[in-house]
Amino acid sequence: MALAARDVSDAAHLTVRDPAHGTAIDELPIDDGAAVCAAVARARAAQPAWSALAVRERARLLKRARRELVRARGEILDRLERETGKARFDVVGELMGVCTNLGYLARHAPRWLRSQRVSTRPLFGKRGRVTFKPRGVVGIISPWNAPLNLALGDTIPALLAGNAVVIKPSELTPLAVRRAVEAMNRVLPEGVLQVLIGAGETGATLVDHVDMICVTGSPETGRRVMQRASSRLTPVLLELGGKDPMIVLRDADLDRAASAAAWGGCMMTGQVCMSVERVYVEAPVADAFIAKLVDRVRNLRVGPNGADAEIDFGPFTSPAQIEIVERHLADAVAKGARVLTGGTRRDIGPGIFFEPAVVANVDHSMLLMREETFGPVIPVMAVRDADEALRYANDSSYGLSASVFTTDVARGIELAQRIESGNACVNDCVVSAGVPTLPFGGVKQSGIGSRHGGADGLRQFCIRQALFIEPRKRKTEPTWFPYSAKRARQIEWLMSWMFGW
Repeated sequence: MALAARDVSDAAHLTVRDPAHGTAIDELPIDDGAAVCAAVARARAAQPAWSALAVRERARLLKRARRELVRARGEILDRLERETGKARFDVVGELMGVCTNLGYLARHAPRWLRSQRVSTRPLFGKRGRVTFKPRGVVGIISPWNAPLNLALGDTIPALLAGNAVVIKPSELTPLAVRRAVEAMNRVLPEGVLQVLIGAGETGATLVDHVDMICVTGSPETGRRVMQRASSRLTPVLLELGGKDPMIVLRDADLDRAASAAAWGGCMMTGQVCMSVERVYVEAPVADAFIAKLVDRVRNLRVGPNGADAEIDFGPFTSPAQIEIVERHLADAVAKGARVLTGGTRRDIGPGIFFEPAVVANVDHSMLLMREETFGPVIPVMAVRDADEALRYANDSSYGLSASVFTTDVARGIELAQRIESGNACVNDCVVSAGVPTLPFGGVKQSGIGSRHGGADGLRQFCIRQALFIEPRKRKTEPTWFPYSAKRARQIEWLMSWMFGW
């Protein structure tokens, strides 16, 4: 029996359910508008003292907070596992990613946030500096597919930059985030990090009161947030959806490429923004690649999760997602596509379980190749050559991630650089999002402004202030009043001498 859509149970409380078993896990009070305002007020009161700490001291406290996360890992992981339905391997990977990212950023933040000396030429004798100041209170609205990683992945750099943070996790998956914040707050100053419980209205109110809003979600969510934030000109960071292409060239290691496609398309039930959502294979090797991919996908283990469950992925976290997946598949089949394996629900429990699918004979008239499916479905399209694969890869409103498989690494790099995406892998997929040294973010409808990882991911939570300094004791400047025709002629001559050659 399929689960019904999980909505708030009444106007005042939120029921969180286990998507694998259909049972209620917890019932939480919803934070109304007054609670949101109070949380932001507490954050605003706590932020100046937090930002006044040296960056090294903020980093030290966050590393202590990481220790508290690890100590509370049993409770955090159990909550994350139950509310998402994900395999234990993916759940542990989320917390591991948070801990790894925190350590990397804490180590480098003192250098990345140090003021930078810049040249002021041609104004000789002057000095210039760029400083990095916190924005104030940062609101973070995180999704249900990777709730811990995506909430804390933005929280950590925002805190290191000297901001206070208020998180509004998805109403489907708030439990692990709330428990993680409780653990971190054992060592963090009061009010610096808070979590709000609620659905759309709670998030909308948060947008109305913070100094910056950071959202991971769908393009539709991004548009609504941008529209709401525009009334106060609040800065927004948006990481949105993806329709990520994989290109397999005829010289590729087909075994590796097929294994990558199976994992990249089906991990976490395909509910990943950088999932492999469409594959383009050069025609001479298309049949061989598809046969290998079908064999791997048929052997994936789907079922209820648990600490000892031997599964590769579990049910859909959001019951509404199955409707999109089935609509995309039905549209493709109606237009001539062939489902080679899977593509149907499995009746193995009260949750929504789905047999992963490989689909052939697809083209770009189909929703499956154009809209984000967000499920374990891998459409494969044969193409004449690399140029045709590239044209199709770029024929998308999305541009988050991509991958190229070839034994000619130099050619793979050249092709990857021509794909219109914020990130690309050569002979790998998906994992670039988890590398803390690399900036991760999208172009087109896959994101605006947001970059995770590296110095960019930290400094995006800062205001860059430019300082222009005259260190000498001077009573006047050549550009000040009174003007003279002679000086204007001198500047005109200088312009000709400098740039007229």
